[in-house]
Amino acid sequence: KLGSAKNGEVFPEERDVSSETPRIGVFICCCRGEISDTIDVEEVADKAAHFSNVVHTQVVDLACFPEGQKIIEEAIREHGLNRVVIAACSQRTHEPLFQKVLRRTGLNPYYLELVNIREHCAWPHRNARTKATRKAVEMVRVGVGRAKHLEALHKETVKPVKKALVIGGGLAGMTAALTIADAGFPVYLVEKNNQLGGHLRRIRFTAEGKDVRRLLWELVNRVENHPNITVFKEAELVSHSGHVGCFRSTILVGPASLNGGRRRVELEHGVTIVAVGARMYSGEAYLKGQDPRVLDQLELEALVSDHPERVRHLDSVVIIQCVRPAASEYDYCSRICCTNTMANAIRIKELNPKCDVYVLYKDIITYGFREEYYTRARELGTIFVRYTDEEPPLIKVTDGELKVEVKDQSTGELLVLKPDLISLTLGILPAEDNERLARILGVPLSPEGFFLEAHLKMRPMDFMNEGIFLAGMAHYPKFIEESIAQARATASRALTYLVKDELKVGGVIAKVDQSKCVGCLTCVRVCPFHIPVIDPTAIGNGGIKGAAYIEPAKCQGCGTCTAECPAKAIQLMHYTDEQIMVSEEGVLGAWVA
Repeated sequence: KLGSAKNGEVFPEERDVSSETPRIGVFICCCRGEISDTIDVEEVADKAAHFSNVVHTQVVDLACFPEGQKIIEEAIREHGLNRVVIAACSQRTHEPLFQKVLRRTGLNPYYLELVNIREHCAWPHRNARTKATRKAVEMVRVGVGRAKHLEALHKETVKPVKKALVIGGGLAGMTAALTIADAGFPVYLVEKNNQLGGHLRRIRFTAEGKDVRRLLWELVNRVENHPNITVFKEAELVSHSGHVGCFRSTILVGPASLNGGRRRVELEHGVTIVAVGARMYSGEAYLKGQDPRVLDQLELEALVSDHPERVRHLDSVVIIQCVRPAASEYDYCSRICCTNTMANAIRIKELNPKCDVYVLYKDIITYGFREEYYTRARELGTIFVRYTDEEPPLIKVTDGELKVEVKDQSTGELLVLKPDLISLTLGILPAEDNERLARILGVPLSPEGFFLEAHLKMRPMDFMNEGIFLAGMAHYPKFIEESIAQARATASRALTYLVKDELKVGGVIAKVDQSKCVGCLTCVRVCPFHIPVIDPTAIGNGGIKGAAYIEPAKCQGCGTCTAECPAKAIQLMHYTDEQIMVSEEGVLGAWVA
């Protein structure tokens, strides 16, 4: 169990330096040559030493290493620094680490200014050392100017509700729920259907030959019998509010047609995981739904797995790839389809070597080591015929016989095939309920309609809204092992909040000067997270009743409301108008150090 985990490093009491004259220390990182091979770091340090309020400059080999952090800590204590400028790399990756350095010396972490001279200077100017050095000096000048105007910020402390809500009872949802429950925390699992499993229920085997039905049975059995998991079937989320550590959700449970009405359940939880899966295209392309001999890939898989004797009597099978809606928003690769096709083609040829298997494709995408299945399918005699969107295959039924006409782009010839079965590889589409769910949760969708992560590299399991996560095919089409891996990773991210007895929220947030607010509702309309509200008890500009209010624990610090407010009543802390103007003046050379 993880419930007894520590809250983390203990820092000394913070000292108040707000009334002190800024004493700025500038540290330039070499980054083991990534910076110093292009930029003359000694020259940058020498020039920075003459900027106003700078009392110490120093070159550090690797500022992010423990040795480098210790050098900075010792310099802060020795020189009595109360502002720190570190010229190194990206805020996204290293700002939290360097903020801890300040906290260890009793400084507020927001007295740090991190100047990115690696990605923004050294890397793009590798062949221009003189110009890169001059630019780095100016970037540090701007950072020093901004550092003079930094203010201490403090986060609020909240006690988290040590429970998780998982939306979706498919492979990813069950895996995430079990990971959290096994760590000792209660989980609410909400599934819209009357049984768990989702898309997994239609799959028989993986390309590697693993038995998916056994995996399904084991997962469902464990979830339904786990003491820490409460399962709600035939349930849907209808409201979701609060902030990380303290969410409140409402779900409706029971069939939608229930005469007595659906049961309303209120849930309190600290984190939310979205794992609602996806769906297969279900249009009537190529006689699908009109002729029983036209199957989809999963129906073909079931036939191969459950009725091998029928496969042994087939003379010809045609598999058509990339069957999806014509709309442009669905013009993306579903990733898993080609591998599934290769697996079915291999099994058909192994059961019936004399059966002709034709794969009509626009492109074959078998990721990574899955290329071996494409190679194996060709070795067994599978015939691949390329077509284009402009000349797609045509299916006819003549005298009860299936006919497929397709122009082979390799030879330019028109082929006429007479298969016993046709299998359609249907594209993976976003779940139909994604837009409604995204509105309730206040999270974004990708242009294709899948849920969109905060950052592909830095926060691949998180939404921008802290405490809300995603997993599985709700994110984008994934193989079984990928969904399992992401679900476990997502659960691990969620556990980093649940194991703590206290959470810190706030910091870089928007604050409203209610005496300037005119109640125009601009902030309410433009906030992508739906955080600002009008407080009817507040007094606004000119004595009007009602003014905007932004709850610190909920604010994501994006700054949209700050930029849009026509009354200039909102300031984004750590990026105030004064701090921004000082930075711009430094860039334009309008102020003198």
